[in-house]
Amino acid sequence: MRAGTELLVVERLLPQGDLVPSPAVAWDVHMLCNVGGSERTEDHYARLSAEAGFEATACHGLPLGGSLIHAVRGAGL
Repeated sequence: MRAGTELLVVERLLPQGDLVPSPAVAWDVHMLCNVGGSERTEDHYARLSAEAGFEATACHGLPLGGSLIHAVRGAGL
């Protein structure tokens, strides 16, 4: 991907705090037990994006507990 390429990720995010109630926590357990995966926090997606050469620039809430994460490819890779 060229520098400036935009990446959009639609995902259910885990809350940042341990005591924040969220349906994403139940989905996290479901994913772990059934497919070995896990839900992630917004910060975790920002770190994953950075490792792949993207900068997470925004996160917007969507209906039904979803989120839209916007990231842009940097010039370094």
